[in-house]
Amino acid sequence: MKHLTDSEQPPGDRIDISVAAADALRDLPYLVPANLVAPLATSRGWRRWASTGLAVLGSLAVAGGLFVGGWWAHVALREGASTSSTSEELAAVLFPDEGVTLEVRWGDLPRRLVEEGVIDVEKFKAAAERAGAPLTLAQLALLTEGSGERVHIDAQNAYFVLDVLWALGLSNSNRLLTEGPLAQYGRDRAGGLAGTGGWTIGVNPGSQYLAALELLPLTPEQQTVVDEVAYESYRPCCENMTAFPDCNHGMAALALTELMASQGAKADEIFAALKQISPLWFPNQYHHLALYFEMQDQEWEEVDARLVMGQTYSSAGGWRQVNAWLRQQGAIPGAGGEQGGASGCAP
Repeated sequence: MKHLTDSEQPPGDRIDISVAAADALRDLPYLVPANLVAPLATSRGWRRWASTGLAVLGSLAVAGGLFVGGWWAHVALREGASTSSTSEELAAVLFPDEGVTLEVRWGDLPRRLVEEGVIDVEKFKAAAERAGAPLTLAQLALLTEGSGERVHIDAQNAYFVLDVLWALGLSNSNRLLTEGPLAQYGRDRAGGLAGTGGWTIGVNPGSQYLAALELLPLTPEQQTVVDEVAYESYRPCCENMTAFPDCNHGMAALALTELMASQGAKADEIFAALKQISPLWFPNQYHHLALYFEMQDQEWEEVDARLVMGQTYSSAGGWRQVNAWLRQQGAIPGAGGEQGGASGCAP
């Protein structure tokens, strides 16, 4: 297992958060602009979004960016991917009408996150109201009561689930946070990362919750599964593995990995879950990846999840290489489309 030296540490999605900057961030708008919520509120909306190139681009800039009270978003319309029938078929696979239901349950963890102050329900509600996407009764019940149901993610709740997982990944004490790359990066410096300092819908600043709670105790075997997935899975907003969760998606992926491992999932099952949910958080990127594999005569459902989630395809650099190849083949327009960013990650 590789642990990075300080000189090898990836720059990550760092932000220096001064008091003034933090105050400015809290005053910025929240979530996706309200006029975009309705079109994206169904799976078909997500399909049209992906297949016509409405991509989510990350921005952590205080000026001009959108801080979304735990959901970071900067939405831009680009010249898009092909609108062919193939593209539409791929979008239907990536964004199913029924959403994605995972073989893992929330239990009482959301309620405990609220009780410990990691999630401040009133801040969460207020931020969502400002976005024009108020929390539903079911979402509020999950936060206050927990749930025995399996985790379900669809076009309507993708970013709510992302936030709850972010809170869990941030606050749960795991050796990846206390001894791994983030710890080697330095706790004080880590407090200025998007995945830590960017969390502002808790009672206290996000950095205070870093690995602060024993929420998901793991057996040695379960921890080995978490390590395996975390060191071998990436996200297309940056070059960093899940073991270095410097943004909200990294924290959320770590949390899902820990949660599934704690309930007996094996590494292959967790890779498969990450492959299922990542298109809902990075629709444009994974639509292009699916198109690439289709052009290699590989159906998306059959592509190995470890391969998809690994550095070759799911890192920002890997995705950009795929994107460049697609442009060269004329599968997508030649201009633009190189950004790897998405909600919550620096461009």
